[in-house]
Amino acid sequence: MTKMARIPMVALLGALALSTPAVASEQTETERVDRTVNIRAGGQLRIKNFSGRVTITGSRRGDIAIQAIRRAPRERLDHIKLEVTETGSGVTIEANKKDSDWRDRNNNVVDTQLDIQVPHDISLDIDVFSSGIRIIDVHGKQRHKTFSGDIEITGAEGSIDAETFSGDVDLKLASSIGGHVDFDSFSGSLRADSGLVTRSSSRRRVTGEIGGGGGHNFHFKTFSGDVRIR
Repeated sequence: MTKMARIPMVALLGALALSTPAVASEQTETERVDRTVNIRAGGQLRIKNFSGRVTITGSRRGDIAIQAIRRAPRERLDHIKLEVTETGSGVTIEANKKDSDWRDRNNNVVDTQLDIQVPHDISLDIDVFSSGIRIIDVHGKQRHKTFSGDIEITGAEGSIDAETFSGDVDLKLASSIGGHVDFDSFSGSLRADSGLVTRSSSRRRVTGEIGGGGGHNFHFKTFSGDVRIR
């Protein structure tokens, strides 16, 4: 009987362990950040994010409006901030800026969804990890890099440099915009709805001209992601 009596006691101890305050403190909380910052005409917006989603919409406004939703346990939200820096050349947003005394290196990510309105004429430099990128009606030069998220760009009028590992790239150019295309991939494919004149092609790389040529450069690099231009 002694051996049988131990079974419920082990189950009880397991249940108590699951209800300890240490586990409860890891419950996810949501924090909202709203900021408006100035940017000079033709300036650059730089973004660094680890997990979440980035949506940027071009508009006629003369400044940048940032709406961020951040999700993580409370302690992480208190020690890992959304940092916005204004410089002479533009604005930098770092979504996971850790306090100098933050030592929990194994839990240092805050899931951040960014919805940003910008002037049409700015340029973009976005570097994220597990994060999708969506750009609408931004006319300046754009550089995007993500590991597992997709990149969707609509209404582009400037050069594009887009790099993913497993995500896809969908580019919709503004009318009458063209230029040189350079596609480099291990196993992904390139599709151009608007007519690509191929200059060279191999199993991993395609180069050519789209939209009758022009002064823009469209460079795409993926491992397994596909690219569509339309």
